[in-house]
Amino acid sequence: MMRTLFLSLFVFTISLAANAAEKGNTPPGNIILYIGDGMGVSQVTAGKIASKKFNLDRFSNIGLLTTHSMDKLITDSAAGATAMSTGFKTNNKMISFTPDGKALKTVFEHAKEHGWSTGAVATCSITHATPACFLAHVDSRSKNTEIADQIAAADIDVLIGGGWTYFIPQTEENSKRTDDKNPLAEMEGKMTVVKSVAEFRATKDVKRLAAFLAPKDLPKATEREVSLAELTSKAFAILSKNEQGFILMVEGSQIDWAGHDNNLEYLVPEVLDFDAAVGVGLDFAEENAETLVLVTADHETGGFAIHGGSIAENVVSEAGFTTGGHTGAMVLVFSKGPGEDFFDGIQDNTIIGKKLIDFVKAK
Repeated sequence: MMRTLFLSLFVFTISLAANAAEKGNTPPGNIILYIGDGMGVSQVTAGKIASKKFNLDRFSNIGLLTTHSMDKLITDSAAGATAMSTGFKTNNKMISFTPDGKALKTVFEHAKEHGWSTGAVATCSITHATPACFLAHVDSRSKNTEIADQIAAADIDVLIGGGWTYFIPQTEENSKRTDDKNPLAEMEGKMTVVKSVAEFRATKDVKRLAAFLAPKDLPKATEREVSLAELTSKAFAILSKNEQGFILMVEGSQIDWAGHDNNLEYLVPEVLDFDAAVGVGLDFAEENAETLVLVTADHETGGFAIHGGSIAENVVSEAGFTTGGHTGAMVLVFSKGPGEDFFDGIQDNTIIGKKLIDFVKAK
């Protein structure tokens, strides 16, 4: 009888452990965070209508996030990304920095302390607000050269985007600096640095990479030589070599800019380019089950709404915008992998930073 009781308790314990794992109590070994800048519910809907194979359909866990900053109902990208990189609110325009002048420790900094590799990919300058919040600490997002200095000095394994104009001294052509500092040379001393798509594609089997593919921002998705999916794949090839784990932030930067421009023809291809990159991450996670994939946005841009189109023809033909700025609408968060259940329901965007830091520390 005792043996039967023991076996019953053992089975019950195993069942509890399995349920705990299913509910997200097992921390991930890798984290991929996708941020569609300015991507609200209608932007996601437009992508789904326009796509014959929409990768965001592959998620089963979906929640909503509030996005307000510390000082404004309507956040900007700096405050929005700070919440996701640190778990704390701050004022608009501040990059992982508090209003009283203190640096907020980022999930990348926590990850490095625990032996993880880190990387950021964006279709804008790598000094732009969203990627900068994972890489630097300044009181104003406009301080691109100071952000560049901090990025060059930081311990980052992969950087892919634009912005080399902020990393070269003022004496060089196309420099946006007002001093003779050369952060690019500093980076070349510790990692492979490339400045063209051709060099990017030719780069094989490197340990660390900084790829600056434009002086400032990359071209639109419809004009770009390289897709966000290809950039993301390269990041995986490098970061996944670390058995301790990695965290990668991937931004679809120009969904936001299309919203600011109230430009439907600009917006939809940017969402589709972003969704294709999400597909690369989901494929990676299917082969690496310890990987958590999150997809969300820092805010909604444009007050975008769909007014016409065809599902059969995969086209959004009519749309409207209420503003050329951001709105206070909640944004979606998609999650898949270990820890996915922590992001269900309606929560504040700080849950992203808080839980990712918890996961890194737990692992």
